[in-house]
Amino acid sequence: MSSDVRKSTDQLKRAKQKRRLQMSQETRRRRGIYNSFDVVSFAIFALILLVSVFLMSTASVNANPDHPYFYFWRHIQMILIGLAAFVFVMLFDYRRYKDWVDMAYIAVCVVLVITKLLGTGDGANRWILGFQPSEAAKVAMIVLFAAFLDKNRKQLKDPRFVLRCMVYMGVPAFLIFIEPDLGTSLVFFVVMMAMLYVAGANRRVLGATVAVVVSLIAIIFTVLYISTDGFDKALPDGYSFLVLQRYQLMRLAIFINPDMDALGSGYHIIQSKIAIGSGGLFGKGYLQGTQIQGRFLPEHQTDFIFSVLGEEFGFFITAAVLVLLMVFLLRLMNKAFFARDFYGTLIVVGIVTMMLFQVFENVGMAMGIMPVTGLPLPFFSYGGTSMLINMAAVGLVFSVALRGRKA
Repeated sequence: MSSDVRKSTDQLKRAKQKRRLQMSQETRRRRGIYNSFDVVSFAIFALILLVSVFLMSTASVNANPDHPYFYFWRHIQMILIGLAAFVFVMLFDYRRYKDWVDMAYIAVCVVLVITKLLGTGDGANRWILGFQPSEAAKVAMIVLFAAFLDKNRKQLKDPRFVLRCMVYMGVPAFLIFIEPDLGTSLVFFVVMMAMLYVAGANRRVLGATVAVVVSLIAIIFTVLYISTDGFDKALPDGYSFLVLQRYQLMRLAIFINPDMDALGSGYHIIQSKIAIGSGGLFGKGYLQGTQIQGRFLPEHQTDFIFSVLGEEFGFFITAAVLVLLMVFLLRLMNKAFFARDFYGTLIVVGIVTMMLFQVFENVGMAMGIMPVTGLPLPFFSYGGTSMLINMAAVGLVFSVALRGRKA
C-alpha cells in the first residue's frame, strides 16, 4: 500500500515538474517576443502620425468651410481606430493566415465584384457603406500571394509559373481597374513584380514582362505627346483606348502638357506646382498658404496633402518629413531579413513595396513628375479606409518581426 502511495506521489511530482517546465518555456517564448518589439521603429511611426495630425490641422481649415475642422477630427479618429487595428494584427500570429488562403482569395474577388456592381462614388464604383474594399484588397492579396509563392517555391524558376502568378494577381487587379481605379491596380503590378523578384522567380521572364509594360507605356505617351493639342476635344464622351477610359487618357495627356486644359483636367497639377514652388526653402508659415487657405487647390486634404506641406513649411521641412518616412519604411524592410520563414519575408517585402510606390507616386503627382492616379500619401492623406488599412499593414510587419528568428 505504501509503495502505491509513493508511486502516485512521484507521478504527481513529475506532472507538476512537467507543467512548470512548460510554463517556463511559454514564459521565455513570450518574453522573447516582447523583447523583439522594435521600440525605435514604433517611435518613428508615432512621430509620423503626430506630424500627419499637425499637417491635417492646417489642411482641414478651408477644405470644408461649414465645418473647418471636420477632416482634422476624423483624421484623429481614424488614427485611434487604426492603432487598435495595429495592435490586434501585431499580436495575431501571421502564420495562421495560411489556413484561410483559398477561401480568402475567393472572398476578395467576390467583394470586388459586388463593389463594381453595387458600389458608389464620384464617377466610379469604389465604396460600399463608407468602406473602400480595394484598399483592403491590396494588403489581403499581399498575404495571399506570399502564401501562394511559399507553397510553390519549387516552381519559381519555371517561366510558366510566372504567368500563373500574373493570373493569380491579375484577377483582383482587373476587378479594381474596371471600377475604374487605375492607381490601385498599378500597385498590384509593382508589388507582384517585387515579391517575385525577391522570391527568386525566373529573371528573364520578369525582365521581359517589365520591358513589355514599359514599351506599352512609352507608346501611349508618345501618341499622347504627338496629339496633345486639342486632345480633350478630339475624344468624345465614353471614348476608350485599349483598356483605358477617357478620363484616364486625359490624366496621362495632362501629365505631358498640363496647359492643354488649364481650367479643367490640368487645374489640380498647375495649382499644386504653384503651391509647392511658392513655399520656397522655409515655407509661408502655418495657415499662411495662399493656394491652400484660398482654396485654389481642390482636394488638398487628400490627394494633394504633400502640396500643403510644401507651401506652408518649405523645402527643408518637406525633405525632413520624407526622410523620416523613408527611414521608417527602410526599418520595416529590414525586418524581412530576420523573418522566421520565407512567407514572412515576402509579406514584409510586399507591404513595404506597396507603401514605397504610393509615396513615390503621390509625391511625384503633386510635383507634376508623375501622372495623377489618386493614390494617397500613406499616413498623411485624409481617408478612413486608407489610414486603417495602412496601420493594420504596419501591424502585420511587426507581427512578422515579433516572431522572427531572434525571438
